[in-house]
Amino acid sequence: MPRKTDAGADAAAFDFPCACATARRAARAMTQLYDRHLRESGIEGTQFALLSALHALGPSNQSAIARRFALDKTTLSRNLKLLRRKGWIAAAAAGDARERRYVLSAAGEKRLAAAKPAWRRAQNELRASMTVSEWNAMWKAFHVVTEAASGARRDIDQPGNTP
Repeated sequence: MPRKTDAGADAAAFDFPCACATARRAARAMTQLYDRHLRESGIEGTQFALLSALHALGPSNQSAIARRFALDKTTLSRNLKLLRRKGWIAAAAAGDARERRYVLSAAGEKRLAAAKPAWRRAQNELRASMTVSEWNAMWKAFHVVTEAASGARRDIDQPGNTP
């Protein structure tokens, strides 16, 4: 697609030469769509995703949650702290006293259930704006990019390797 250079050009039509910048732009656009729908439920997309993960996983430690979302410890800690403050998650017993596990509280279950219809509307709006082929290609691309980036990170993290 040719690049638009005038100041009034549609931002979505501009091709960044950077995969990271382009992926982040797509993620921000999608986050805004979901947050717009979820706002009426008093929850943000990130919070909905974490509550959904805890609902699916059951009691989980930070490492398991971080792996699921490819989040760094600081970002995850900040988000979990906010969910605890809101009363949507609680600490759960763990086999090791040094390990922190989290579980959805009753209030978190209620919040998640109340937000699901808004999430479905956001999901349906996005899906309706794409063909079936585009929808399927998006999911495939998400998986491929996640695996490729995770594999590259593992390669860099190996002793003796440098970026």
